[in-house]
Amino acid sequence: MKKLLLSILVLFVVNSYAQQDPQFTQNMFNKLAVNPGFAGVSNAYCATLISRQQWLGFEGRPQTNLFSLDAKIRPFDRFNSGVGLTVWQDELGFEKTFNAKLAYAYHKNIGNGLLSIGVEGGVYNKSINGNWITSGSNGLGDGTEDPSIPDTEASDLTFDLGFGAYYATQDFYVGLSSTHLTAPTLSGSVDRSSFDYSLARHFYIMGGYNINFAGPFVLKPSIFIKSDVASTQVDLNVNLEYNQLVWGGLSYRYEDAIAILAGVNVPMLQGLKVGVSYDYNLSLLNDYSNGSLEFMVGYCYPIQNPLKVQRYKSVRFL
Repeated sequence: MKKLLLSILVLFVVNSYAQQDPQFTQNMFNKLAVNPGFAGVSNAYCATLISRQQWLGFEGRPQTNLFSLDAKIRPFDRFNSGVGLTVWQDELGFEKTFNAKLAYAYHKNIGNGLLSIGVEGGVYNKSINGNWITSGSNGLGDGTEDPSIPDTEASDLTFDLGFGAYYATQDFYVGLSSTHLTAPTLSGSVDRSSFDYSLARHFYIMGGYNINFAGPFVLKPSIFIKSDVASTQVDLNVNLEYNQLVWGGLSYRYEDAIAILAGVNVPMLQGLKVGVSYDYNLSLLNDYSNGSLEFMVGYCYPIQNPLKVQRYKSVRFL
C-alpha cells in the first residue's frame, strides 16, 4: 500500500509543472543556486554545501544535496566579474534529478551598491526506475499494463539555461532571476514504455535587510518568493545574529511549514559557518511525516586585492 501511494505521488509530481526545483529552508545562504547574478558578489572564494531530508518518516521522501562554488575573478580580468558552479542532486521516490551549471556575472558599481547581471548554463538529467506497484486486475500489477510507466530505468539529458540580476549594498540586497528559460521537455523510453517530463520556467524574487542595533545584535529579515506561474511559494525569514558569531531565527512558508534556524560562524576558522534548520509541517503532511531537517556548511576565503604600485621621482635626484 505504501508503494502504491508513493507511485501515485511521484506520478503527480512528474506530470505536473508545480515547483520542480528543490526546496531549501536556509535560502538566504543558497542564492547562487537560483540566481547566477550572485556569482562573485561576496568578493571571496566561497563554497556552500547543503543537505536536506524532507518529510522525515515518509517512505520515498525528497532527499536533496547541493554544492555551490563562486568567486570574483577581478583583479585577474578587466571586466570586474564573477564565476560560479552549482551542482545538485535530488531524489523523490523512484525519481532522480541531477543538475550541474556554470554561471558568469558582470559587476557594476551603482550608487552605494553593486549591481550584478548573470547568466548560467548546464545540464539537467531526469531518470525514473521501473520499480512500480500499480493497480492491476488483482491489485498487484507490475506496471507493464501502463505504457506511461517505464518497466525499467529510463532517463534523459537536456541543456538548461538561467538568468539573474542581483543588487546589494552593505545592509541591503534584492535579486530577480529565472531558471529553465528554454522550458525543455525530457523524454525517456524503454521497450514499449516511455515518459515525458516538461520543465517549467521558475521565477525567483529575494530580498533582505540588516537592522543594526546599538549593541552587538543585528536583525536580518528576508523574503524569498518562488513561482512557476501555476503556483507561488513565499518564505518569510528573520534571523538575529549576535556579535557576528551565532544566529538563530524563524521562517514561515505560506500554508506549508514553520521552521527554526540556528548557526554559528566558527571562531577557530575564520570564514567557516555551520547552520541547521528544522521544518514543522502545517499542511496535511504533518499527519504522515516528522518534519524536515536541513544542514548547511559554508566557507569563504577573502580575495586580497593587490596593492597599487606608485612611483615617485624627485627632481633633486637625477
